[in-house]
Amino acid sequence: MSELPVPQKHPWHIGRMLTAWAVAAVLGVLVTVLVTGEQRFHWLVFTVGLSTLVTFALQLGTAQREGFITRTSFSVAGSVLIIAVIDVIGLLV
Repeated sequence: MSELPVPQKHPWHIGRMLTAWAVAAVLGVLVTVLVTGEQRFHWLVFTVGLSTLVTFALQLGTAQREGFITRTSFSVAGSVLIIAVIDVIGLLV
């Protein structure tokens, strides 16, 4: 009887996720501080897109296939949440 191999957990590359979230936070703060009016929404959409591209590039840089979709999804979701929180705080202030 041979035992089945235990699947290894895929690494999360937390440092890369934190980097993507930091980029999203910096861009979100810049847009919130520098842009006013209706253009703010357009710039926030651009910021989400740019942070998604940064996330994608950082996760591709790991060269690990296992868990790529999960890592990228969590990273993008975190970036969107960070930008949304920054925008709400900017609207309240």
